[in-house]
Amino acid sequence: MKYFFLFSFLSITSVSFCDEPWPQANGPHGNFTPKVYQHSLIDDFKDARLVWQSEDRDLGYAKGSVSGYYSHLARWDGHPGSCSGPIIADGKIFVTSFRPSGTPWAKKAPGLDRIKKWKRPLTAPERRQLQRNLRILADDLLVAIDVKTGQTVWKAIEKERGLNRYMGKRQGFCVSPAFSDGKIFSMGTTGALYAYDSKSGDKLWEKNIGKAYQKALEHKEKCLNKEELAGGMGWDSSLIVAQKTLIVPLFDSSPDQTLRGVRLKDGETLWEIPKACSRHATPAIWTHHGKQYLLSATVSGELRLIDPPSGKVLWTVSNLGQNHFSLSPSQTHVFVNGGSQIQRRPGKDQKFGLLAAYKLSLTQPELTWKHPEQEQFLFSTWMDNCARRFMVPHQNQLYFYSSGPDKKRKWLHLLDQKTGKAIKSNLFTTPGPHFYPIEDRLLVIRDASHSKTEIAFFDPHSKDLSSKADFHLPSHQNTTAYEVYMEHPYYDGHLFLRTRDGRIACYDLRKN
Repeated sequence: MKYFFLFSFLSITSVSFCDEPWPQANGPHGNFTPKVYQHSLIDDFKDARLVWQSEDRDLGYAKGSVSGYYSHLARWDGHPGSCSGPIIADGKIFVTSFRPSGTPWAKKAPGLDRIKKWKRPLTAPERRQLQRNLRILADDLLVAIDVKTGQTVWKAIEKERGLNRYMGKRQGFCVSPAFSDGKIFSMGTTGALYAYDSKSGDKLWEKNIGKAYQKALEHKEKCLNKEELAGGMGWDSSLIVAQKTLIVPLFDSSPDQTLRGVRLKDGETLWEIPKACSRHATPAIWTHHGKQYLLSATVSGELRLIDPPSGKVLWTVSNLGQNHFSLSPSQTHVFVNGGSQIQRRPGKDQKFGLLAAYKLSLTQPELTWKHPEQEQFLFSTWMDNCARRFMVPHQNQLYFYSSGPDKKRKWLHLLDQKTGKAIKSNLFTTPGPHFYPIEDRLLVIRDASHSKTEIAFFDPHSKDLSSKADFHLPSHQNTTAYEVYMEHPYYDGHLFLRTRDGRIACYDLRKN
């Protein structure tokens, strides 16, 4: 279940590498924080106003569940789609998704026999819906939506180029697009890489990601021959642009994958770095003296600073803990799993993570602090939640979520970036918060891997950040991802959410 929380804090200041509101998955600052627009926000989320829901309803729904997999395909409105978060640039919202397409449909799939055990038979509309959603092929989609009205500006359809990759609960297609210099870059469900003109939607060039693309085509043929549904894929890294270079995840190995630098104008490969980033993470951007650099961490325990145009690795830190998640650096520090000796269960090779802070420079980072091995600072390093984002910077502070061996005891901390000491802490009873500093507040989605929209507020002046109220959004049910959270951009007083019926919903959070 999802909960939204708002906290009041000082206004956010950060150096932006882009004038656009939310040009790619990690936002305008490269660390998942939005710009500041100096708006006074509502005090209770029940006063949030639904401005519009998008004209286009073809984005599909993302996460389902394991037990209800085929009931979703038969009974939910719409069709399966990606888990990709929206981005905002050039006056438009861009979303990458897919829709079932073509004539061949799956007659065999794991769990399909559960339909025979349902308490009532399928109705005729449900049978038609199920057959449509069991199509083996898919159209790769990139939809451009007017940010002010929700009207469709253009829609790029790569007819039957993809695979119907419905995730059930896990293993979604979560590759968000990226914008730069009037171009929008998108990846399809087989690893085709597309570039479009952001105003017209005209396709400028097409490439592919190599080995993973060839494997996807082979899998496509296998599914067609055996009349089987492809199922999920677990592609969780998004496209980003830094220093006029498109950074592309290749999904060629696991748990760490190759990053490729691509020329924007024609898609030609500039460089590749093997095993440079977790398969579930999107590289972060650190801006230093007006230049953008890539920060990536790996499950094998390495942290790198990369020069985007050349692909040169400026430095590497080794012997860290497992880093599955996307990094969220501040202007001065990057925060990683420094590793611990505390095991999840005796005899199991699953160790908790402990946060470590490195002061950034172009030559060599400096370890500033590492948390002690205490319960309130531990966080998980195993699936399902190891790839979720645990932290976000705010001025000289850091918001950090931790969860130790006791499943009922979880914390949201406000830390001092320079020392790692907790300024305030709140004891949670539910898992998985997802948070953004917005204006003078912190918006937090608790249990963000599930889809019900319940909203609560924390008292910003309380010493322990205690909760004040709950509220249910009545107008729609949002959709989400599981292993890696779907990002929700904030722009000029408005929050944008994907919904389960395949649309975008725009909420006005301004007080007046």
